[in-house]
Amino acid sequence: MKVLSICGSPRRGNSEAILNKLKEFLEEKGVENKIILLRTKNIHRCDGCVEYCNKHLKCRYRDDMDEILEEILQADGLVFAMPNYFAMPPGIFKDFIDRCSVLYTSYEFTKKPDLSNKKAVVITVGTDKEFVTACKNYIAKWFCETLRLKVVAKEGFLSRSELKGNYNDIFENSLNPDILERLRAIAEALASP
Repeated sequence: MKVLSICGSPRRGNSEAILNKLKEFLEEKGVENKIILLRTKNIHRCDGCVEYCNKHLKCRYRDDMDEILEEILQADGLVFAMPNYFAMPPGIFKDFIDRCSVLYTSYEFTKKPDLSNKKAVVITVGTDKEFVTACKNYIAKWFCETLRLKVVAKEGFLSRSELKGNYNDIFENSLNPDILERLRAIAEALASP
């Protein structure tokens, strides 16, 4: 089984730390896991040129999204992790979402690719529980479900806004005493048939 994890944080921090720990748990279950850091990728913003997308069923821009879309199609499961900004995903993750519109458009016209057999997990991080919850629910419903992904877990973790170089803060800040158990449950949900 292959899981593709996509980190939508513009910096190295809690979202990436969570994905690294989840990767350990997935590998313990024999699940291959690749992590993509969107901040290291060249992803052109969507210009809304739906005339091109609808006609050609692909984006007119040739950039790192081509590789990411191919990885999505090859994966059995997807994990999306990001901080929330005002109860919404950061800009780099929103750019990624917008560029995934070709998956939606293509399915609407051709019934391909059918992503309904792929599992999805949404993980959001932030300092305010209400915002974290709103962001994870938004991504699960309006992104994952629109693409027909099967959401098997949604998690929100509380963090501090300043890491001060401690990239393990999410596991040490005592705001999420059960974080390891929750991540193990996610690995189980992804690994189970």
